[in-house]
This record gives sequence, structure tokens and C-alpha cells, in this order.
Amino acid sequence: REGRPAPPQAEMEKEGDNEDLDEEQPQRELSRHSTSGKVSGHSRWRRLQFAHSLTGPYAAISAISIGKDLYMLEFGASASVIGSILLVCSFVSPAMDSLVGTLQDKGRCMLRCFPAATWGRRAPWMLTHSIMLGPLMFAFFLPPSYDKDLLHAWFLSIWLAGYWCVAASVNAFEAARVEIYPFKEERVDIEQYCKLTVSFGIFVGSGAGTMCLTFPSKIIFFFASIAGSAAAFSSAAAVPVMREAGSAAPKKTDASAARATVLRNPVVLRMVAIRALSGVYETIFPSLQLYYFTFVFKMDKHERFLWLAVSGAIMAVAELGPTPFWAKLFTKSTTAMLYVPLALRMVDIVAAPLMVLFVKDVSVFMVYLFIWRFCNAAFSYWKVAACAWVCDHDGGDREGMILGVFTMVTNLGRAVTSAALVLGLGWAGLRTTICLEDEGVERDACEADKIHNQPESLTMYLQVMIGVMAPLIELVVCLLTWEFPIRPGSQMLDDICKKQTESYRSRTSPKATCHIVDGHDFGDSDAAGRRPSTTTSTKSPPQHQTLPQTPIGRSAFNFEVPEAGPESPVCSPPALDIGGVSKQRSPPSAPRSPQLTAVCENKAVDLE
Repeated sequence: REGRPAPPQAEMEKEGDNEDLDEEQPQRELSRHSTSGKVSGHSRWRRLQFAHSLTGPYAAISAISIGKDLYMLEFGASASVIGSILLVCSFVSPAMDSLVGTLQDKGRCMLRCFPAATWGRRAPWMLTHSIMLGPLMFAFFLPPSYDKDLLHAWFLSIWLAGYWCVAASVNAFEAARVEIYPFKEERVDIEQYCKLTVSFGIFVGSGAGTMCLTFPSKIIFFFASIAGSAAAFSSAAAVPVMREAGSAAPKKTDASAARATVLRNPVVLRMVAIRALSGVYETIFPSLQLYYFTFVFKMDKHERFLWLAVSGAIMAVAELGPTPFWAKLFTKSTTAMLYVPLALRMVDIVAAPLMVLFVKDVSVFMVYLFIWRFCNAAFSYWKVAACAWVCDHDGGDREGMILGVFTMVTNLGRAVTSAALVLGLGWAGLRTTICLEDEGVERDACEADKIHNQPESLTMYLQVMIGVMAPLIELVVCLLTWEFPIRPGSQMLDDICKKQTESYRSRTSPKATCHIVDGHDFGDSDAAGRRPSTTTSTKSPPQHQTLPQTPIGRSAFNFEVPEAGPESPVCSPPALDIGGVSKQRSPPSAPRSPQLTAVCENKAVDLE
């Protein structure tokens, strides 16, 4: 629709009459408006720039996730204490997610420095918290001392501050995506760019942590800190795009009451269950992968580093390779977006126990990693679209609060699972030793003892968690997804499509009202304070067309001015006679005063 004039009001009203006769019209109408991806007007580069806001948060998440292993295996922190810290933090993180979503919706915290009219409600949070996250990433890899008490306090402090920054950045991105991209097609399309930026962030964060685990030295710790800080700062590049999310703040209501109302909605509760279990499932393998290579396959640092690099490349190919295909397929078909990921995940559920429990071969495990990521890659498209549908259906102007709840339960599941897995390592008999102070042969002997002097129960624990528990949780997620009420062909999805189409029409329909009354502008403004445009076409007349000229070189206009009256509310633009074609506007609803008549005449001359 880009570059074409908007349809006349009469044609739009006619289309609206036909809609009542066709029950399947909403989804087709929605597709007609948005399939081309021109609603936002964003180029591919601008969409990638917007998706880059996730690089810093996911680099931080990955670095801290693998950093806990660094603190235990190299810095000498206690596994039971680190597990207890993560368990306590798992109950603090939901409050952070919920609070940051509510604060962003209100938009008052940063109003003094960042006016909402030019910055919106989301961009200030991304800018400030990306800047705050950089120093935290630098400090994480460089603790001031290896004393256990100070080490535990350092880990706790950085985890809490870092999680707040990550929660603020991710919630700002999710809410801005719903506001900037109103239709499913663009939301699905942006997901392929998100996969690229998230993968890059994970590569930076996990790569920095893995290098520290493989080559533990002060210089490696320093460069890992630089890499993590740079990734965090780089997310601020998405702020100019995020400023387009300029929706107004919601009406003043009790946040607790509004949150309780949202949580009583059965659709929201279904999505809460799916997101929480997804967080649990997505945490199991990444948290145990390092231990699996080390204690199941008995690999030393250098061999483990090689296979971690190979596995990372395999998972990247499986995740990113089919991304353009998934985006194209799911943009065209909502039905495929639901059933294709479910079918693929059922394949993974069957493959996991067969290839993990019964075979202890690293090559077979690499094949399973490819199957695991390929079968799970498509599910994120449905998850993104479904969460946005919930916001469209029940969110109103509180997208941040609803998405904050979803992020809250996802991160709660991740944090609780991570803490439980670390505690499980201690219960399974993991023995930790500090080898940084040894040199030469003594250090090699210490490292070998750390690998081979572990109980058999630790190996069994790792296999059961990856080969049994993870597939069971994945099966529950698939069942909940299958029963989700907003699905292809449902009345709820039709209602959402109608709502979004009407919203789109209201933004693009031509305005025929003159907003000047005795020299004052009384036109309507939208929620962000922007004046609606009265231009219905951007096409200029052909170059060969000549306009009738008056002695002063201006086009001849045919004014039809009614009699002046005592009251003059608003007026419509006068009739124009351009090139012999009369452009008659609708007549005014009330007589105009002489002053208003003069104003309209001047405006008509300016228009010519």
C-alpha cells in the first residue's frame, strides 16, 4: 500500500458494509493490510537495528549463566552457596519483572529527562539500562578477591543489579514490538532478526565465559569483561527505533487491582503456564551442558572447549538456517505457525531419551543437539504471536504490565530451575577444587583429579535431567499449546483481527475537517500528541499537466462560501477546480463568520 493514495471514505464505508456479510473477512482484511509489511514502513536494516536491543541483555544472561560455573570451578565458590543464592534470587526476580513493567506503563519515572512526546515510554529505559549494564558486565569477571565470603557477596550483588537491567531492557523491547508492529505478519517477520541478535548475544556472553573456563588467567578475564561491556552498550543503538513506540500512558488505576484483573483472565493464565514451563525447559540443557561434556564424556579443558565450539556451531546452523523459511511460511499461514512447531517438538520428545540415555558417544550427542535446536526453533514464532494476541485482546494500554507478567514467570522458571540444578549437582556429589594457585604438573594433576574423582551418581543425574525430565516438560508445553484458545479459526482470533483492522483504518482514513477557527487550531490529536494528517495522497500531478493561471500566477479556485453566521465552529475545505476536475468537499455543518471565511480563503491559496 506504500505510495498509493488512501481509499475514499465512501469506498471504505462500502467495504465495512460487506464485512458484515462475510464472517471470514477479518483475517483476510488484516492480511491485505499487513502482508506486505509496509504498515511500519521499516526497512530490513531498521528492523535489525530494533532487534539489536536484545544483544546486550542476552549476552549478560549467558555470561552470568556460565559465569556461575566459573565461580564454582575456577574461583572456588561453594556449589551449595551459589545454588542457595540463585534460589533466593529466583523469588526476587518476579517482583523485579512485574515492577519494571508497571513503571514503564506509567511512564512517569523518567518524564523529567525524557519527555514522552518525543521519547515514548520504552526508549528511556532501554537507553539508561544498557548504559548501567555495561559496568556490571565488566565487574562480573573481575572479582576483587577469591575469598569465598566476598566472592559469594560479589556474585549476589551483580546478579541482582544485572537482572534488573536485563528485565527493564527485555520488557521495553517486548512492549515496543507490540506498539510499533500492530499486525501478526510484521511481528513474525521481526522474530527472524531477533534470532540473529539473540544468537550473537549468546555467542558473546557464553564465549567470554567459556574462554575464562578454558584459559583461566587475569588477561583473559579482562578481555572477557571488555567483550561483555561492549555487547551491553551496543544495545543502545536500538533506541532511535524504540522512540517510535509513542503510545500514551494508561489511565491512573490501582496497579495491584489491574494486575489481579489480568491474572484472573483464563487466556492470560494459559499463557503464563506455557511461558513458565518454557522457561524451565529452556534452562535445563544450557545449565548442564558444560558439566555433561566434562563429567559424562570425561573431557579436559581443551577438548571440552573444542566440542563446545563444535556444538555451538551445530546449534547455530539448526537455529538460524531455516529462519527465512519459517518467517515466510508463518507470515502466510497462521495454521502452519501452530501445527508445524508442535509436530517438530514431538519428534524431539521421542529422540531425546533414545539418544541421551542409551548412547554415550559424543558424535551421537552432536546429532541430537542439531535435532533439538531444529525442532525447537520454530516454536518461538508462535510464542511471540500468541503473546501479542493476548495483549491485543486483553491488554489495552497496559502491554508492559502483561508482558512483564509473562517475562516474570519465564524468568522465574529459569531462575528456580537454575538454582535447583545447581543444588542437584551438590546433592549428586559434585566435588569442587581450586586449581588456579597451582602451576605446571601439579595443576594438571589437580584438573585431572577434578574430572575423574567424581561419583557415578553425578553422571546418572546429568543423563536423567537431559534425557527424561526435559522431554516430559516439553510434552506438557505442547499439550498446553494445543489447547490454547486463540488459535486459527477461533472466534477470539477473528475478534482480534477485526479490532486491529479497525484500528489500522482509523489511522489511515482521510480527514476532511478543517481545524482552524478564527486563527486557532482545534484539531484532534492522537494519544502521543501528533496531529492527524489531512493528506490522502503523496502522488504529485504529472509533469505535463498545466494548471489554469490567474494574472498573479496562481491557480483558479472556485470558492463556495455560505452566508456568515453568529457562530462558527469548524469548516470543511472549499471546492477546488484544478485542471478542469472539480474536487468537491462535503458542505460545512454550520455557517461561517466573515473572519473564518477569510481564514479559509487564505488556506485555500496556501494549499494551491
